[in-house]
Amino acid sequence: MTMKKSIWLAAGVACMLLGNPAIEAQGAVRIQIGHSFTMESRPSFIMLPEQGFSVAVGSPYDIVFYDNRYYIFQDGSWYRSSKYQGPWNYIRTKNLPSRIRRHRLNDIRRYRDTEYNRRNYGNSMMDQQRSDENNRRLLDQQHRDDNRK
Repeated sequence: MTMKKSIWLAAGVACMLLGNPAIEAQGAVRIQIGHSFTMESRPSFIMLPEQGFSVAVGSPYDIVFYDNRYYIFQDGSWYRSSKYQGPWNYIRTKNLPSRIRRHRLNDIRRYRDTEYNRRNYGNSMMDQQRSDENNRRLLDQQHRDDNRK
């Protein structure tokens, strides 16, 4: 082998070694969900008292918060994290907490929407009642003032 070929061969091997750093094996599989999954701030959650966990409201992602952990369903799989920013670790469905696992995702969404609508409808009704009561008080006060004159 010529000197020139040896240098090129050594340079090629060095590039391969430097370009592929060794990957450390770990017991758990760690997956960081890509660019399409980013949250700038903690999502808003609504508590589902009958189910015993909270679900994200107004988020493009299906996120459940239970026992100080976040669980997200993305692309047909569940992931878990102790922080809403991640990193997210893949979790098998059978390893989800039973409070979450016992419900289908569509049911969790329905529970969330029902609870959200119940609370918002109740709040809007209370706001309307308060407004009506305030208007009555103002009219009563105006009527009393008119009668005094």
